[in-house]
Amino acid sequence: MGNDNRRPQDDSGLDLDWQGRTAPEQRTQDTALAAVGAGRGAPGDSRHMSPELRHELAPLLEGDGFGVRQIHEWGEILVGWETRNRYEASGADGHFMLYIGETGEGWGNALLRNLWPFRRVELEFMTKGGTLALSIQRPWTFFFTRVEVKAWDGRLLGTIEQRFSLLRRTFELCSPGGAVMATLVGPFWRPWTFLVKQRGEEVATIRKQWSGLVREAFTDSDFFGVEFHPGLTDARLRQMVLAATLMVDLCYFENRSTSSPLGWLSNLFD
Repeated sequence: MGNDNRRPQDDSGLDLDWQGRTAPEQRTQDTALAAVGAGRGAPGDSRHMSPELRHELAPLLEGDGFGVRQIHEWGEILVGWETRNRYEASGADGHFMLYIGETGEGWGNALLRNLWPFRRVELEFMTKGGTLALSIQRPWTFFFTRVEVKAWDGRLLGTIEQRFSLLRRTFELCSPGGAVMATLVGPFWRPWTFLVKQRGEEVATIRKQWSGLVREAFTDSDFFGVEFHPGLTDARLRQMVLAATLMVDLCYFENRSTSSPLGWLSNLFD
């Protein structure tokens, strides 16, 4: 996929209204019970997804890569008041794959989003038909980031855990039992690039790409291109790479904008 910064041509059908849907905690409980009752395999196993969900996630599960574009309205860009994070994921060919939206409404969450960079964040990954495909939760923390990734059936898919390193940004992608599936490394001299490695071999690359002068100057709107290297067929790890892409944005690019009075402070701990 490289640096091909292609985007879907039409956002007119975009619907990111999360209101009126089942509460996340109730949905998680329901889907987890359903998974146990159905005798499903490991969390994130694509063989046990519905045919519709497997079709929607084909670019992620089988393709060469995908892109993630952050969505901002011009009013938000000009005023500088941060709203809930929203993204759109597409396949390498630019065709839509998933909506990604931050949960949490009301003025309390809005104030935390703009004034406190260490807040708890939850993102839900939805198909165009409204099916939950994945979710991630980043708990409140001062120092090392830890993200929980839940599969489509509500069970824990794995965790992404930041490790101490002086000269590079280092994370481990772990199974629910704590086994390290892969490492995520951001080289010091390549601040917009993150490498996913298994047993020392690079299996995927995450790159933040140029999103235009106006957006780069006045907002933290980002675009990421992700490339899977030949041989990476593990569906669970591919889903973890998607989650890691959003985590990278939350950790290193979300609070870059001067619209957040404490944005500079969070960068000291990332």
